[in-house]
Amino acid sequence: MNPHHPAVGSSPRTRQRLNNRPVSARMKTISAVPFLLVAALVVHVSGSFSGTALWNALPVGMGFGALQAGLSSRRAMAAGCIAFAVSITLLVALFHLAWLFDWGGTATGSSTSAVAFMFVPLWAVLFAGIIGLVAWGVGKAVWRG
Repeated sequence: MNPHHPAVGSSPRTRQRLNNRPVSARMKTISAVPFLLVAALVVHVSGSFSGTALWNALPVGMGFGALQAGLSSRRAMAAGCIAFAVSITLLVALFHLAWLFDWGGTATGSSTSAVAFMFVPLWAVLFAGIIGLVAWGVGKAVWRG
């Protein structure tokens, strides 16, 4: 143990404050990288920075906002926000990767398959909301409050 660390030899109250300190600004900045990468993927798959690209990147922005809220929250709320953020970003990324690499004929299977770009953001928000609520409920049950 480091003898120069402020928690060494200090009261339990001081140690508790040190353990509950907010997430650093550096950590919040680093946490933005995956969201920026997925937003860049959305723009790349869309072909340009257009209204469709913004519409499809909106859930990623919502996910980043939820992550920031989760990092400054505690227990059940943090679990729900972080689950929402991770799941919404993964859902958007998976759809755009499936479109980019044409997994299972996603892009070329139908003449109307591009309509998915209008509905995927809504589906992602819906499913991530369900996942976030489940994580929040499990967190409430585990932490009892």
